Amino acid sequence: MRQTLFAVLISTATILSGCGGSSGSAQTNNSTNSNGDSNSNAGGEPSSTSSLLGSRRGGHYWHDYCEGKPDSTPVPADPREMVVPGVNEGKAVLMNAWWQTCQDDNHPGTCGELRRRDAEGLALVAAEGRPGAGSMFTGDHSESMFGFAAADYAEMWDSIWGLSQRPAQFDELVAQRWGMPLSKVRNPYPLPGEDPNAPGMNGGSGQLPMGVTQLREADGTWTGQLNVTCSICHGGGVGSEADSPELGPMYGTNSLSDITVMFTDLARLAPQQAALAIISQNKVRGTGNITNFQLFGTLTLADFQTLPGWLSVQAEPSTGTEDPPVWWNVGSRTAKFFDGAQKVDAKRIELSFHFPDFFNDLEGAKQWVLENQQDGDTWMTGLKSPAWPENSLGDIDTQLAEAGAVLFHAKDLWAPGLNNPTERPEGGNGSCASCHGAYSPRYANDPAFLDSPLLEGIASYITPIDIIDTDRARLNGNSTRVQEYSRENWFAYSDGPYNDDGVSLCGNWADPSLRGDTELGYLAPPLYGVWATAPYFHNGSVPNIEGVLDPSKRPEIWRRNSVPAPEGLEGQVVMGFDYSLQTGYDRENLGWNYQQLACEAGTSLPIPLVGVTIPLIDCNPMESGGTTLQDALGLLWGNGGLAWNLLNVPIFTDQQIEERKIYNTNYYSQGNGGHEFTAVLTEAERRAIKEYLKTL
Repeated sequence: MRQTLFAVLISTATILSGCGGSSGSAQTNNSTNSNGDSNSNAGGEPSSTSSLLGSRRGGHYWHDYCEGKPDSTPVPADPREMVVPGVNEGKAVLMNAWWQTCQDDNHPGTCGELRRRDAEGLALVAAEGRPGAGSMFTGDHSESMFGFAAADYAEMWDSIWGLSQRPAQFDELVAQRWGMPLSKVRNPYPLPGEDPNAPGMNGGSGQLPMGVTQLREADGTWTGQLNVTCSICHGGGVGSEADSPELGPMYGTNSLSDITVMFTDLARLAPQQAALAIISQNKVRGTGNITNFQLFGTLTLADFQTLPGWLSVQAEPSTGTEDPPVWWNVGSRTAKFFDGAQKVDAKRIELSFHFPDFFNDLEGAKQWVLENQQDGDTWMTGLKSPAWPENSLGDIDTQLAEAGAVLFHAKDLWAPGLNNPTERPEGGNGSCASCHGAYSPRYANDPAFLDSPLLEGIASYITPIDIIDTDRARLNGNSTRVQEYSRENWFAYSDGPYNDDGVSLCGNWADPSLRGDTELGYLAPPLYGVWATAPYFHNGSVPNIEGVLDPSKRPEIWRRNSVPAPEGLEGQVVMGFDYSLQTGYDRENLGWNYQQLACEAGTSLPIPLVGVTIPLIDCNPMESGGTTLQDALGLLWGNGGLAWNLLNVPIFTDQQIEERKIYNTNYYSQGNGGHEFTAVLTEAERRAIKEYLKTL
């Protein structure tokens, strides 16, 4: 029976391939891919332009183009600049998030300059003890008011954890507690009594997690002072290097971290870190709240002219829980943030976490960003997604993946007879590719899908909120008042260029003066490496792709599995999420293994003075549908801007840290509804599409 079902599926996919949205012209099309060569599959081998399988695996066209070419080679135009009004009109793939150039030094000129920018950006953003590393509110300077002593860090086992002796695996346990893998590269710090600059010491014998770096002088001298980096939110891990050299700790992937726990710990080492402990940015491990204008507007408070506007937006809704998007897709986007609120070329915000000494020298801090933004962006856009590791997760079923490729690109989810209850987008062919872009060489080279094969994998469609219908808190947080305030903010390019209304073209594109008749909604992301990017949706509310495609498979309250504590330390240390492919990954549903929890398992607020707890779960065991404290907090967060960041349960115990791993979809901003239009897919079709997504 199973073989018969899949035979029917393959037959249906073949029919769709011929007439369900593809003109068939791609089978004789001789266009080339973005490398200037024939399209490549996930393993890097050339594939025909009529092939159904193949992926450039994200990154940016320029890096692919320059691969193996001399430094003197001129770099061509950026394909994303083709995404302007009128592009792809009447095609299968929709586009409405237009490109906008925001600075005049974007083009690297030659492949040599591209490589220089890439190398400088690696040091700046990845950090990890490299000369030129950037760190929190410090630029790439060797001294930081937010720095803390390596000697204090090395003693956390005693000062914070309360252990009787230093565990042999201390470095790994810090990485587990904070949810940041140890760096792949040497990322050293000195243990107590060590001189990091002594012969042969090379920074110290300790190894830091990828979200922390030891500061260095311009001549490379180690300082023994540490600071945190962008990887506290934008670093993570998938599998291990034993699975594939591409896997293990990874830059710019889904977060594993609990940054509130990290800053709470650091506040006990360095009082100046207390401000970050107070301005908590997440309530669930692996998520953050860092992309709203209310928050990054705090970085320009030294510009007192904008202070009234910033204060006024604190009564607007909080954007709530968000799941940091992967960086290897930045080069395939025309807009950033989940609602497409800024153009991808608005690069200033990318270095906002490094914004140096802005209260003492705001103009100097701005200049530092302008001088370094191209390097940081070049490195981020050059990152590639990992290929599906067949040796660890099993071979891809090529025949089934090919059927999935056809379904992904050509199946109309609103076709007669499917009775899809969700409103249909205007235009496109009604397929997954209609919003997420075309990836298969057959379709990327088909003029019925894309104006140019160079648009392969570029996703630039903001799906109207009434169609996508996922949690609206992120969208609500970018309210009319926030849009107006954004016109004043330097990170939103308040210095222009401007449109005829005097609104910056690189500002907040939720502003009706910029977006015109484009409906507000969420930007459909590119899907390179999507198999490795769980959990899904902008708030990380769905643990696997099966749940994305089939809304009935989404858990209400769940907790991703953690790794076990070392023998002898059970109950004494906090361990992080299990990102092993052998024990943590769900190869059938494409996501992370988790436990589904009951209402009573939710987080609690300890009140030491009275010795009781107050449930913070959004359900009432005593009365179905009864009001809880969380409901009241939801009203406040929905009208309180930074209230989400400022109103947090103080962390007193390891049990609280453990409970911060629970994802409750009833919680403010954490709903798992929406994307309902894929419910019309059959089980066989979902399986084929999942098999295809493994190849991207």
